[in-house]
Amino acid sequence: MFKQKLKQIIHNFSDQYQSPAYKVIWATINHNRLLIAININANLLSAASEGSTFGLIYLALNVLQLQNTENILNNPLIKNTFLYPILQPLDQGQLFISLIVLAVFMQFLRNGLEYSGAIASDYLGAQIQAQMTERIFRQIISFSFPCASGYKVGDLTNYVNQASITVMNQVKYWNSLAIIGMTAVAHGLVLIGLAPSLSLITTIICLVLIIIQKKLLPKIRIIAQTLAKVQADISKQVVENIQALRVIHTFGSQKRAITEIHKLEIEFVKQLKHQSLLVELVQPLGRSITLICIASILIFGFIFLKNSTAILPTLITFLAVLNRLATHLNGIANMTNRLAENSGRFARLEEILSTEDKQFTPTDGKIFNGLHKEIKLEKVYLQYLNTPEPTLTNLSFKLEKGKITALIGGSGAGKSSIADLLIGLYQPTKGFILIDGVDLSEYSLESWRKNLGVVSQDTFIFNQSILDNIRYGLPEASKEQVIQASMAAYADEFIQDLPEGYETVVGERGYRLSGGQRQRLALARAILKQPEILILDEATSALDSHSERLVQDALAEFQRHRTVLVIAHRLSTIVNADLIIVLEKGKIVDSGSHQELLNKGGQYAQYWELQSH
Repeated sequence: MFKQKLKQIIHNFSDQYQSPAYKVIWATINHNRLLIAININANLLSAASEGSTFGLIYLALNVLQLQNTENILNNPLIKNTFLYPILQPLDQGQLFISLIVLAVFMQFLRNGLEYSGAIASDYLGAQIQAQMTERIFRQIISFSFPCASGYKVGDLTNYVNQASITVMNQVKYWNSLAIIGMTAVAHGLVLIGLAPSLSLITTIICLVLIIIQKKLLPKIRIIAQTLAKVQADISKQVVENIQALRVIHTFGSQKRAITEIHKLEIEFVKQLKHQSLLVELVQPLGRSITLICIASILIFGFIFLKNSTAILPTLITFLAVLNRLATHLNGIANMTNRLAENSGRFARLEEILSTEDKQFTPTDGKIFNGLHKEIKLEKVYLQYLNTPEPTLTNLSFKLEKGKITALIGGSGAGKSSIADLLIGLYQPTKGFILIDGVDLSEYSLESWRKNLGVVSQDTFIFNQSILDNIRYGLPEASKEQVIQASMAAYADEFIQDLPEGYETVVGERGYRLSGGQRQRLALARAILKQPEILILDEATSALDSHSERLVQDALAEFQRHRTVLVIAHRLSTIVNADLIIVLEKGKIVDSGSHQELLNKGGQYAQYWELQSH
């Protein structure tokens, strides 16, 4: 029974420290082996110096009590070291002072070594902190688009922000535990050397503290995990509400938003108070046990050592060492509690680093070197996660090289879903997207997307200069190239009118620009990239007449000799398309040129009739 339990404990321990988060930490530790070596050696020498300090104090106290100092000098701490020839000629008073000075020196040495170990630990923590933040960000960015879309923005932000703090704390607590543990061992050895019988009291202290830990830690760990979840919920709610300020003000929902946060904060305070009741109980209990043990040591020490000539030095030194040991045992209990508190945040770190339930964007595949003939969708189905019906059903059509293909249909017809499939944001649930007969999934998405230009109705503008925003897809482009692209997109004029021209920072999500200006920046981005394939997802649907005319003029020039997919709301913008496909509820209901579709008198003709009056 005991063997099975031991095996289970070892197995659980092994599983825990083979988890994704710990693998990252181990890899970083391995990369910083020198810092680890400095830290460990400094801590070991520091613990040895601590033990030597009390050994020297014990000898010094014995010098005061004994007339013959020969026994003192024959102690292994002096006899087998370079100290013997220095101390041997000294009289009683000189020997006492020298031993005290040596004890002080050993304490200074211990402090210096502890400082060196702490610096090495901080350097290691800084390395791990930076690398962990980068690692979490890389993990999130590497998710496939459907996988990343399943998270809330506030949740992902919380993962990135908390990762470095969580790991930094974990390393700091481990290091403190190691230092305190080594020093406690040194104190324990001194106690055993001084009086093995009295050392039994120390063992009792350890056992009592272990029992306290065993009772309290599981409860602290459960509360810590609950706290981490509540904190994450608060962070998500705050981020989402700040992002939705416009909506909140528009609907007059400020009180509701405040109430939601208030409810979460009440739960957070409740759990924090509960945690405090348990965590703060450990140290007072530890001090009480220590006080009882000191009294016990004095009583039992008198009983066990009353016939010893060194009873006073032994008791004084034993109590001093025990006091330090008790402090370190309390420190071990405190660090263990801190690790338990950190376990909730660490569990969240494991959630985001685990790869079992996540999809990642493929990074390998063939290099796409250009379209030769056509892009073909063959019996394509697309069904999003947790949706009862497919968004696209049995779609088959071609985008011929150098021609314009337009998609039209009502809201929810599946137009943007087709664009997402071509970009590679989603994979078909069934069917194939063939690029000159080769399945798109066989290509490297990075090389494929380098040949795509996308202009959509929802243009994201980074909080950077206009120059950097335009050359986002081509970072190496010169300023002259950016200006040429802007002129082609009819954007140069309004950019030059801004306070700092192309160096103007346009604010979060480009709030300082109008919708038409953002669209023209998006078009300038695409023009600068000079893509072979262009996807226009209702690029002019939200524009005023003037802005629409400018963007349409720019697009008319830019579309020449390119393979273009246009998703249109205004039919007047696609009358010259080579092929128009009419969608309804994810299915193709008609296709042909503008005139052919009018002649058929179907759904397209009805749309045209409605928009022409």
